[in-house]
Amino acid sequence: MKRPALWVCVPYVTGLVLASLFVPQLWLPVCGGIVLVMAAVVLRRRTLWKYVLLGTLSCLTACCVYWHTDTAETSRQMPYAGKETVFSGTVCSVSVYPGGYARYYLRGRFEGTVPAKVELFCDAPYYQYGDSLTLSGIPERITGSYRFDSAAYARAQGVLLQFGSETALSGFTPEDHPGLRSQLYRWRARMTGRILTHMGEETGPLLTGMLFGDKTSMSQGSKRAFYRLGIGHILAVSGLHLDFLAVCISWLLERLRTGRKLRFALMTLACLLFVITAGETVPVERACIMILLREGGKLLFRQADALNSLGIAAFLLCLANPFVIHSGGFWLSCSAVYGIAVLAPYMTKEMPAKTFLQTAWRDFASLCWAFLATLPVSAVLFREIALLSPVSNTLLVPVCMAAMLLGALAVLCGGQGFLAELLLSGADRLCGVLLHISYAAAKLPFTHAATGSSLLLLLLGAGILLLIGVQFLGKDRKRTARTAAAVLAVTCAVMGVRQELLSRSLRTAVLGEGERCVLALVGGEEALLIDMSGRNDAAANADAYLTETGVNTLRGLYLTRPRPGAAGRYAACFSLMPPEEVVLLQEAENFPGVLDAVTETDASRETLFHGAHITAQKEHVTVEYAGQTLECCPEQTADGTPEVRIVCGGSTGPLPDSGILIVLDPASPYQPDEHTYIGEHYLEVTLGRDGTCRVRRLYGDH
Repeated sequence: MKRPALWVCVPYVTGLVLASLFVPQLWLPVCGGIVLVMAAVVLRRRTLWKYVLLGTLSCLTACCVYWHTDTAETSRQMPYAGKETVFSGTVCSVSVYPGGYARYYLRGRFEGTVPAKVELFCDAPYYQYGDSLTLSGIPERITGSYRFDSAAYARAQGVLLQFGSETALSGFTPEDHPGLRSQLYRWRARMTGRILTHMGEETGPLLTGMLFGDKTSMSQGSKRAFYRLGIGHILAVSGLHLDFLAVCISWLLERLRTGRKLRFALMTLACLLFVITAGETVPVERACIMILLREGGKLLFRQADALNSLGIAAFLLCLANPFVIHSGGFWLSCSAVYGIAVLAPYMTKEMPAKTFLQTAWRDFASLCWAFLATLPVSAVLFREIALLSPVSNTLLVPVCMAAMLLGALAVLCGGQGFLAELLLSGADRLCGVLLHISYAAAKLPFTHAATGSSLLLLLLGAGILLLIGVQFLGKDRKRTARTAAAVLAVTCAVMGVRQELLSRSLRTAVLGEGERCVLALVGGEEALLIDMSGRNDAAANADAYLTETGVNTLRGLYLTRPRPGAAGRYAACFSLMPPEEVVLLQEAENFPGVLDAVTETDASRETLFHGAHITAQKEHVTVEYAGQTLECCPEQTADGTPEVRIVCGGSTGPLPDSGILIVLDPASPYQPDEHTYIGEHYLEVTLGRDGTCRVRRLYGDH
């Protein structure tokens, strides 16, 4: 049997996934289902009974490990949630953001007894890796939001509780004698600062992102442009960086004619140092394991198998941290390696590569198969899919590698001095070219596709099952390739029809929490924003919704509370899709412009938008569409009885004093005032031309 290690690795990862989906109380049906599936495999092919038994034990062990670890961590830490407590720990991760605040991960103990790893958000971005802090405050359980599932992200780091900005610092001890990790982290921070000093405002953060994975200084527009082209993996230090380093070291050691054992030892040391410098992220750790397996095979005169190495790497990562399955980087890294090292070579094996054009076509086909391998993961994790990923990776990744090489040489020179400045000047020019191309291409509508529909995930899932069936039954590469093309064509056609049907209705999203909200009115691929909040996160909420909805044109931005900071936030979020006009529904002195859009002040603005008549005032918005009336206002200013009422407010109690009130159905279950009530924000109300009304909850979709 080929690749016997996969009978341990794949079932183990599968077991962790199953355990994460079900509570421990369902252990009996989950384990019973696993045994039944494996028994069916044995009945199908009895010669595999040894491997099936091994895989069954691996899968059941993974379920037990996840449930035990989850229960143990929760029972230890949750008693401290929402209570005044003291936590003493050491900084093990630092992320500094441009807004003047920072996020730290601390590993330590509650009350000096219970071990834990916690998160700290504060406006003091000057602590370093290895510093010891004592916190006094009330930790809260980390919860996900509409924009980002921070709970899953923190869970992948082994973090359950978070200290907020109101936490008191009762003790601070800087690390007197920094260890190897601390020295590497601080060296990276110094190099990052020197690069940002010698390069441009946009190009400097881009280079630090490519070299160290530090994207905190990058603008939202630059990151969005890179991700829309499918080269965002360059900004997350991944296997590509470590593979490039390994190739350079291997070439150098071969020229020096070093022995196999010395070569393996030096390669191991270089990889481990790089992993620490890169922040010990999951993709880099996965790449390090696979490279060491490959070099170890050479040491024993054996050739490592890519699929086997990938399975072993995934198994070791899951063994070290069972919560790694909640990491998007884990799934993206594994699917990308599978596409590049396994799927693409298999599907392009029979393609000729004798001439330059044939070789180029084969390489492009390989990138297409790698793109297909990561497509399902991207559709689940992100709000957009980069449709030009194979093309952009072919043309732009070499430019990125050249900029990274110049930056790496400058870093080796200490990041300062004449030679370093010369190298950074060349990297600055290359990064400028990358940004120019990325911004220009990302503004085109056909470069990306929105993933805000569950129908897309359903079609992709059905397509994957179809491809597996076609390949398993026919084992014909050409037929599988034609099937993949047909699946993509059908998916695009169905999503196009869906978008056309949605253009015949008006969607109104209620985005925000607390007393105020921002309304996003969407018709087809155009949108109109009415910010009734003045909150700092209003622009980011609107940007997230419009991205997943597939909007390409922002007709207008209406601000009922035009604070100066709002201009910068909207400019950062909508640099690729600037509004055609900005209307201030309240007087504001010295209000800065938003992306050179026309800015006017009007206490009441009426406009027509995709068949809807919209009246926007300071605290009252009315939308009339297809004989229906939608009204958004604070409860105290509510007037009349519209078909749909959006009441701004923070209450989620049983009384209809916030959320959405729909009175289209007189027989609704809410009897006191014959209203259907949903006590939630982050909702989408769809008004159809036929008088229908549908409400969809947005919270937690991504």
